[in-house]
Amino acid sequence: MPLTPLHFQNNKTRYETLALLVYFFINASINATSETMEAGREQSVNFVIWEPFVWEFSSAISTLILFPFIALFMTKKPWQWQHSSSSFLTYLVAAFVFSFCHIGLMVSIREFSYLFSSLDYDFAKSTAELGYELIYELRKDLWSFCFFVIVIAAYRQVVAQYLGDVRCIDTEQKEAKSLTKLLLVKKLGKEFLIKTEQIEWVQSAGNYVNLHIEDQVYPTRSTLAEFIERDASHALCRIHRSFAVNLNYVNYIEPMPSGDAELTLHSGKKLRISRRYKEEFHRIKTESVGST
Repeated sequence: MPLTPLHFQNNKTRYETLALLVYFFINASINATSETMEAGREQSVNFVIWEPFVWEFSSAISTLILFPFIALFMTKKPWQWQHSSSSFLTYLVAAFVFSFCHIGLMVSIREFSYLFSSLDYDFAKSTAELGYELIYELRKDLWSFCFFVIVIAAYRQVVAQYLGDVRCIDTEQKEAKSLTKLLLVKKLGKEFLIKTEQIEWVQSAGNYVNLHIEDQVYPTRSTLAEFIERDASHALCRIHRSFAVNLNYVNYIEPMPSGDAELTLHSGKKLRISRRYKEEFHRIKTESVGST
């Protein structure tokens, strides 16, 4: 199947998860084998062959667990260049929190792994050694946090350009509370204007909703419920957990033996109306017809 923007949007989380798993697996494997090979080359092997793999994969697994929280933090607390000093302090605190959480998880995984062997694992045997180990780990984790922040920010920028970024045209407010008549789409370095009334149906896709207009798809960051609530014309009606339809583009409806119904748009596109939203759809449709 070709990697179209719609296909990528619908499977975005899967691709991201796979990419992270592959990256950390390869990185941990290379580091573990490097430690083994270097010790063998210097003829100073003082560990069992499996130990470097426990050390490296415990770090990788801990980072994987914390990675979504870094992405969530960046969403909740985006970097503000106009308040760079404040943002720097916020991100610095977050970096230390990430570091201590990573160390805690990593040591816990290692301690658990060593329970299945006759060997003992000691992160530090004295207070002086503990301080040294913390500094050793913190300097790596702080740099890793910075690297992850840069990668996530760059990735989001690339994805926004690839999928397109739909925003309301509102010169007075930073974020429009209701949909404006015209929407601005930024995609691959170009800007397009689309009319809100031309949206035929809306599809939920994770943290985005895909706006379908004829044969084009325009994603925007929102939940389906939030997007429908912002529709000032009240033409959008939810018909499924993942779909909403513009009543002005409905051609006909057919009942199904299962109790659901199938809706056909003027374009020929067929969408299913689930039983959960069927009654609400007919109510809104009746009110819409009565008001015309």
